[in-house]
Amino acid sequence: MEEHRNLEKFVEKKLYVCKKKYIDIPKDEGQRYGKHFKALKSKIFGILRKESAQLDTLIAAYSLEGSVGDRLKIAKPNEFDLVFKLEFPYYKSIAVTRDPKIPGNVLLDMTRVLELLKDDPREDFQRIRELIQGRLVDAQNFLVVDRLRSWLQSLFSQALNRISDRVELVPGAVSHLKYRTCGPAHTIYVYGDYEYSVDFVPAIRLAAEQNVLPTKQLEYLNTSYWEAIPKPLKILTETSTISFRSSFYALEKLMLQGVHENCRNAIRFMKKFRDEPNSYWQNPLSFILPDMFHDLAEHLRRGVIPFFWDPELNMLDALTRKQVWEMYLCVRRIPKMLWAAGISRNKLSLFVLRAFSAVHSHQEYTEVIMSGYTDLTKLETSR
Repeated sequence: MEEHRNLEKFVEKKLYVCKKKYIDIPKDEGQRYGKHFKALKSKIFGILRKESAQLDTLIAAYSLEGSVGDRLKIAKPNEFDLVFKLEFPYYKSIAVTRDPKIPGNVLLDMTRVLELLKDDPREDFQRIRELIQGRLVDAQNFLVVDRLRSWLQSLFSQALNRISDRVELVPGAVSHLKYRTCGPAHTIYVYGDYEYSVDFVPAIRLAAEQNVLPTKQLEYLNTSYWEAIPKPLKILTETSTISFRSSFYALEKLMLQGVHENCRNAIRFMKKFRDEPNSYWQNPLSFILPDMFHDLAEHLRRGVIPFFWDPELNMLDALTRKQVWEMYLCVRRIPKMLWAAGISRNKLSLFVLRAFSAVHSHQEYTEVIMSGYTDLTKLETSR
C-alpha cells in the first residue's frame, strides 16, 4: 500500500512538472496580451458601431469565451474568442424551432418580429426592420446564415480599411492586421510585437423560454439567455442555409464553477470538457488524467462524441473516419503509460467533451510522461 502511494505521488509530481513547463501561461505574459487584446477589441468595435447605426443598436453584450474565457488556455495567450451578442428588438417573438435535419441546430423565423417592428415608429427600430427585411431573411422570413455573415463581413472589411490594416495600441508597437472569415468567426490576425488571433463570433440572443432542445437538458437552464450561432454547414439539406447552431456557453461555464481545481487542470491537459460529480475532481490528478484519456480513447474508437445539448448530434461527424482513427491511435497510448506506473483507474461515464484539440505539443508531452515512466522504472529496479 505504501509502495503504491509512493508511485502515485511520483507520477503526480511528473504531471505537475509537465503542467508548469508546457501548459501554464506565465502571468505577466497573459496580462500583457490580455491588455493588448482588450485595446484591439475597443478599437475595432468603436469603428464598427460608429460606422453602422444598425449594428450599434443590435449589440447587447460581449463575452470572452473559448479556452481563455474558461481559463483553460494552454502554453501561450495567442488565441482569443470574443462573442458579440446581437439582440433584435422583440427578440422573444422570434419563432424558434428545432432543425428537423440537423441535431443541435435551430431555425429562426422573424415573421412576428417584423410585424411588431412595422408598427413601431422609433427610427432606430425602423432601420433594423429594413436591415432584416432587405438583407437578412429569405422569402419565408427565416434568418439566413450566409446573409448575416456577408453583412458583418462588409462591416469588418470597412473597419480595417478605415485604419489601413494597422494599429498602434501600445506606444511604439505597431501591429499589422489581417482579416478573414472562417466558419461563424470573423477572425483578425495580429502581427508584430504581439502575435495572436481573435475570433469575433456573432450570436443571436434568445430567451430561456425559447429553448427547443431535449427536455432532459432543461434542468441546466437556470440562466436568462442562450444563443444561436450562424455557423455555415458543409452538408447541404433543405434547411442548411437557415440553420443556426445552438449555444449554451454561459451554462457550460457555470458547470465549471465551484469544482475542484483539478477539474481545470485535467481539462487543460486534455483541452476537453466533461461533467462529473465534484467529488471526482478531488482525486489526485494522476487518477483523473488517465481515466479521462481512457474515456476519450473509447469514444474515439467508437467514433461518437455526443453534443451535450442535443445528443443526436455526433461532434465527430465533421471529421473523416481516418482523422478520427488517427486521433484514437494517438490518445490510446497515454493512459497505458500512466497506468503502467501503478495508477489505479475507476471508469466513469463521459457526458461532455466540448471540443477536440490536440494536447499542446503532444510529442513533448509524451516525452515528459515517458521520461517519468523511465525514471519510475529505474526507481523500482533500484529497490
